[in-house]
Amino acid sequence: MAASSAFYASSPAVVVLGAGAPAAAGQASAAAVGLGVPLLVVEPGNEQQVADELERLEAESVVLYGAPEGEWAAALGERTEIPGPADADGFRSLLGLEAVPAEAAPLVAAVAAMDRGAQLPVPGLEAAVPKETTASNTASADQQDNGPVQELPEFEAAGAGTDAIVLATEDPASAAAVATARAAGAEVRMVETADPRADQGVIEVLRSHRDGGIYAAGNGFGGAETFAAHSDVALNAPELPGGGQTVFPGRRMVALYGHPSGGSLGVLGEQGLEESIRLARETAAQYQPYSDEPVVPALEIITTVASSEAGADGDFSEETAVDVLLPWVEAARDAGVYVILDLQPGHSTFLNQALRYEELLKFPHVGLALDSEWRLAQGQRHLEQIGSVDAAEVNEVSAWLADLTRENVLPQKLFMLHQFNLSMIRNRDQLEVSHSELAVSLHADGHGTPGQKLDTWNALRNGLQPEIWPGWKNFYDEDTPTLTPEQTFTQIDPKPWFISYQ
Repeated sequence: MAASSAFYASSPAVVVLGAGAPAAAGQASAAAVGLGVPLLVVEPGNEQQVADELERLEAESVVLYGAPEGEWAAALGERTEIPGPADADGFRSLLGLEAVPAEAAPLVAAVAAMDRGAQLPVPGLEAAVPKETTASNTASADQQDNGPVQELPEFEAAGAGTDAIVLATEDPASAAAVATARAAGAEVRMVETADPRADQGVIEVLRSHRDGGIYAAGNGFGGAETFAAHSDVALNAPELPGGGQTVFPGRRMVALYGHPSGGSLGVLGEQGLEESIRLARETAAQYQPYSDEPVVPALEIITTVASSEAGADGDFSEETAVDVLLPWVEAARDAGVYVILDLQPGHSTFLNQALRYEELLKFPHVGLALDSEWRLAQGQRHLEQIGSVDAAEVNEVSAWLADLTRENVLPQKLFMLHQFNLSMIRNRDQLEVSHSELAVSLHADGHGTPGQKLDTWNALRNGLQPEIWPGWKNFYDEDTPTLTPEQTFTQIDPKPWFISYQ
């Protein structure tokens, strides 16, 4: 219905497919594309919608696939009804179209490839049969009893010439919309993921159709509002390091962890800015032979540092100034390196600290990490207790970050949660993971022997929401021994999407 409304102001003929004739979907789609007219599907409960759309289109004839009964028959009104053909002879004699069997392909992909050429490829086209039995393949028994089969009256198709593009997945329910779009002349692009941000090639195609209209066919795209927001990003936002605008699964990341002030907090601070970027790129390159996806270098910068002293604000956390971090963020951007800002809030809250760094989080290549080990309750002190956070506080941050990302038309952001103990994230099953602006990752943060680390890995993954991407940390000094890149990517199951080094 939406495709018919989008591409047709009127149409003298329409192809109608009954819900009771799913095997004829390919034939009905081919008839619509070949004739250049909409394809409407009658389903239980939408008969009046079909009737209203036929009236809006001012349709005089319908090519009918399936036998109309009850309310369906009433929806067709007083229009010329032509039984939908199922073989090449019927396509030629009833519709004036030259049809050939389509090569084997999934239904929607086959429909997307249809064109009003000299020969129309038709999925499920039946072989020619003797004349006396053709009717059983082209019309219902009721139609045969009502007299001779009618041919489609001549008409001029009303929907050709659009410059629109339609994205489609292999959702069989979208076949009619794809056929209607192709009948109107729209380009259809098959996509593996129902998200226009996910593929660099799709982003380029959408930008070339900016003025022609962008549509999606299928339930997986998340509804009109979500698709509009994602398309806005595809058209206007920069791509992430490694291409595309969704974090995973289009890439894996390997990061250096630490603070620019020095090496005591991690490898990132053991050298200067330029040397850190070079080391991050070299470390990521060591993983590439073991990954089908691009491995992107990253810097995870401890942005607020857990402190043994309360400080002027009494929160036991030292907040690094934005102007100290800005050169790192800008240099990483220029070098194709992703950045994650890591928060260790002490007695503050994660949201209060995140708000301090809104300026940096507006950069397309900057994500956010919450380090719950350092989130203290009143009366607690660092290194005396392991901190923890409730899912409700995490959800406040994810909602704010998702809003910030959407309002500023930014690519998807990495939102990472550090954990090495089950008590560190309370009510973890209540984490909000549905924000399409964020890729949520759980980062297994413990050190020790490979066996100990794998035990922690498996315990943390138990009950983890499937929408969360697992990550892993290697320690140069505390692990005994430190896993090699090959071991990290071949011995850990599932293969982590994010790896950091401390």
